[in-house]
Amino acid sequence: MEIFKTIRLKKYLYSILFYMAILIIPIWLMGFGVFLLYVFSFQVSPTAQPEALVAWTGGEYRIQTALKLLEKEQGRRLLISGVNKTVSPALFLGDITPETHAKIDLGYQATTTRENALETAAWVRQNNWHSVGLVTSFYHMPRSLLEFKYALPTTTVYPYPIWPKDFTESVAWIHTRSAFHLFVEYHKFLIVKLRHLFERT
Repeated sequence: MEIFKTIRLKKYLYSILFYMAILIIPIWLMGFGVFLLYVFSFQVSPTAQPEALVAWTGGEYRIQTALKLLEKEQGRRLLISGVNKTVSPALFLGDITPETHAKIDLGYQATTTRENALETAAWVRQNNWHSVGLVTSFYHMPRSLLEFKYALPTTTVYPYPIWPKDFTESVAWIHTRSAFHLFVEYHKFLIVKLRHLFERT
């Protein structure tokens, strides 16, 4: 009799898991679709005039793009957050003018996106900035803006997404590493949402 009870219990549990999967998988897929629409909606506003710029290390062309924006006077100062303490600034700053160099602050404390946001928040408050241009990879932008929202809820943030070379208006990018980054970032974005939800309760 105990064997039959165990078998029935297992079947009951399997049924629950099956119906949960039927409910959760479509929601998960729809959420990923909404996330993709959100990611591809990012465009640099032609009227954006941030007081300062911030670039978060960890992706290609982030620092180079931020430096170009600074040279074009798109912001009064630039914070590069998450700088490796063992790397000389000359290696990633390249050949820039002394005037541009004087407008750059380096942050060495952050090692994660959340820490990037906190490091940036301290810098923004210290300088009393009210608007910031955020330079990071396009797939990283949703999570970055979310962390920024929690760290600096009253600061206006203008996204400056970095689009990879392999990205085109066709669907060819699906076969590149950009698709993998988007898939991973979707789940990281959900984790941040859940983390802040539990922190508020």
